[in-house]
Amino acid sequence: MTLSHDICLDDAAFKTASSDMSALKTRAETLKTKLETMYKELATALDTPAGKQLELTAGDVLVKPIEDLSLVIQHISDTLTEINKTGRYKDIFIEFETVSNVSFS
Repeated sequence: MTLSHDICLDDAAFKTASSDMSALKTRAETLKTKLETMYKELATALDTPAGKQLELTAGDVLVKPIEDLSLVIQHISDTLTEINKTGRYKDIFIEFETVSNVSFS
């Protein structure tokens, strides 16, 4: 069995991606904090039932998706960190090459 295209793994790219994902998570957390503060201040300025509703709606509409996004970013970042520590995917391709070269005749 031969592959029509070789799959190349770039260790530097994995490290860069891991670092970039960590930075992205920090940016998402900063955005979340800013939005929470902004909507809290807006709700305080609008000290009415409408202001309270605005604060509650903002949490559901803007803050919750950013929290969910942060979880996804963290999972990707953790996976990239694991790849960098263990070389996990590289080992998979090495084993594949070994198995694909076995002759069953």
